Amino acid sequence: MANINKILEEKMERLEAAKKKYQATKAKLATEQSAQDKLESANKNAETQFKESETMMTEVEKEIRSKKEILFKESQTLFKLRAEQANLIGDISGTLSASRNLQANITKLKIEKQRQQELIYTQDF
Repeated sequence: MANINKILEEKMERLEAAKKKYQATKAKLATEQSAQDKLESANKNAETQFKESETMMTEVEKEIRSKKEILFKESQTLFKLRAEQANLIGDISGTLSASRNLQANITKLKIEKQRQQELIYTQDF
């Protein structure tokens, strides 16, 4: 009987050891599952942020293309306006030269008129 009690006691000790090992393994499994859940949640958040950043990048690229098109059109307009400005400056310069020439002719004619009036005046007396 002592032998049976000893065998029973050894089996009870092994059972207790197995229960402890089972509880430890169960706790480790719960910890690992919790860690896995956290990692999956972090992964989902990262994927969401990645998609949002891709969407934002696409929108920014569209805006950049739009701004480049506007810049190109404005550059063309500026080029045309500068060409027109150069033409107008040339016209103004030509008109000023013509005005100076006409003013010089008017001065010559005034001098000639004065001279002729002097000649008429001297002939009258």
